[in-house]
Amino acid sequence: MSYREAVFYFYTGTGNSYRVAVWMADAVRDAGTAVTVRSIESAHPSSHLSSHPSSEEIGQGETALLGLVMPTHGFTTPWAMLSFALRLPRRRHTHAVVVATRAGVRVGSTYLPGFEGTATLLIASILALKGYRIRGAAGIDMPSNWIALHPGLSPDAVAGITARARKKAARFMAAILSGERRFTSWIVFLLGLLALPISLAYLLIGRFFLVKLFFASDRCNGCGLCAKHCPNGAIEMRGSGNTCPGQVQGDSRPYWTFRCESCMRCMAYCPTRAVEASHLLGVGAYLLAGVIPTTALLAWLAVRVPVLVFLSWTPGWVLESVNAIVAIGLAYPVFHLLLRIRWINRFFTRATLTHYYRRYHEPETTLKHLE
Repeated sequence: MSYREAVFYFYTGTGNSYRVAVWMADAVRDAGTAVTVRSIESAHPSSHLSSHPSSEEIGQGETALLGLVMPTHGFTTPWAMLSFALRLPRRRHTHAVVVATRAGVRVGSTYLPGFEGTATLLIASILALKGYRIRGAAGIDMPSNWIALHPGLSPDAVAGITARARKKAARFMAAILSGERRFTSWIVFLLGLLALPISLAYLLIGRFFLVKLFFASDRCNGCGLCAKHCPNGAIEMRGSGNTCPGQVQGDSRPYWTFRCESCMRCMAYCPTRAVEASHLLGVGAYLLAGVIPTTALLAWLAVRVPVLVFLSWTPGWVLESVNAIVAIGLAYPVFHLLLRIRWINRFFTRATLTHYYRRYHEPETTLKHLE
């Protein structure tokens, strides 16, 4: 295929999806195509008053190519990319490819693949309904970056996984440029459908529970870099004026809102390694939710509000998860205020595993690249 123009949009936290988008763009550029690579946050430069991607950026017809690159969240697509895809303008016959970066790991000399589930085919389906001709959809393993859950991989493992990913991205684009179609296997898609309950649970728990585990340790100097570069606009700098004796330094400190998608950018790029995730707070909120007498409460509600009787059939873990979300939502503003007291901040900082984890972001990617 010979394309006159191509645009690659990416959504990324730690730079993995950005780097894959760049590799794909390089392959197309080498074929003589005019290429644009842009984050979804800045996807409408010629239309500052519109929330929609600029129509001029995406070409019309078979000589134009659109690429969407994103991470996999909970075996499906992140909310941010789903929303972006739904807002894309309609196109007739414009070619499109969709790639999801997956959590690759290495154990000894063995490389273990990640799993994109329904991520690529969900986005591809939306584009197809808008008139795009889907040429390919693939999952590409990049170093696992959920550093709120596990430490960053060793530099050697990162280098090995990244080298393999670059080759796969090049092969994928070479196939597309030669006129082939390349798609995620149906086995992966079917397994993704089976994993939909997990995906839905993650979209709920990830957005309304895990996001409230983030906090700033006493290393925070209030620079606001995390808030400035958050791709979801999910971090607010809050705080009082002067710092009193016994309080941590910094007049304003980051506060994570429910817009957070746990992309890990704040934790990965904080210059003082001040961003932590409190496992202690998470465990405490969930244990508290577990001891709330939900069964008795639901029985009481079902008698007085018959329409709610269906709640009595709801699995216990679902009810506990909802209770945990409510508990942590109520506790987080108080937690944020208490963290200004130095000894409380130090206690929660030392009590979380992230304080001891190796941080990770794509080695060649800076925050400037992600703007």
